[in-house]
Amino acid sequence: MTNQALVDALNFYGFSDKETKVYLTTLELGSATAQAISERSTLNRSTVYDILRSLISKGIISNSEKNSTQYFEAAGPEKLLGILDEKRNKIQNVMKELKLVQEYVVNKPKVRVFTGKEGFNTVLEDILYTKKHTDVISTSKIFDIMRFDFPHYIINRAKYGITARVIQEDSQETKDLKKSDKKQLRETRSIKSWNINSMMFMYSNKTAIIKLVEGEIISILIEDKTLYEDNEKIFEVLWEKAK
Repeated sequence: MTNQALVDALNFYGFSDKETKVYLTTLELGSATAQAISERSTLNRSTVYDILRSLISKGIISNSEKNSTQYFEAAGPEKLLGILDEKRNKIQNVMKELKLVQEYVVNKPKVRVFTGKEGFNTVLEDILYTKKHTDVISTSKIFDIMRFDFPHYIINRAKYGITARVIQEDSQETKDLKKSDKKQLRETRSIKSWNINSMMFMYSNKTAIIKLVEGEIISILIEDKTLYEDNEKIFEVLWEKAK
């Protein structure tokens, strides 16, 4: 093995370039003073002292005193393997806990909040981007508040071949909407005594809740499979009751 191969291996192990130089120098000298290590490694003495203290704390270098002089000795190469095994065992002992932490992060709902009409448009763009069937609990007030943007979204949704089911209040606006259902790849049903100021979109394991009050539009986009599936169950109950 060449000297460069040794350096590369120790660097990969986790040593810095200077730690590698000090370790190899100390290993070569056997038992030596900091001055001797400094001279052989061509590193200044204060730097060598700092590195030696660091390697001592890691159990890679040991020190002893002879005639009031400090001598340093490098642990054998097998010690490096022993340290790796020790690290592996420590991680192995907490592997279950680490996986639980990872599972919590992976399964934690992703929530984003947007404000204003621009924020609502961000949600609509996400629906178009995913190109997945969308179920909607809505109110015809959307056409007053988003006069241009929402009809434009409907045109693009149909253009991209995205189907939708919509539940709205029983109103003239809803009756008019039903007339264009086939053209706009939509099925609309209505419920009497339905007076809400929000919308809900369910698509691709996401739930978007929109507060529809002029000047106070807030969009909450939640990506969570369980929440999506539960809201879909609620939608199906309402869908069966709607006409």
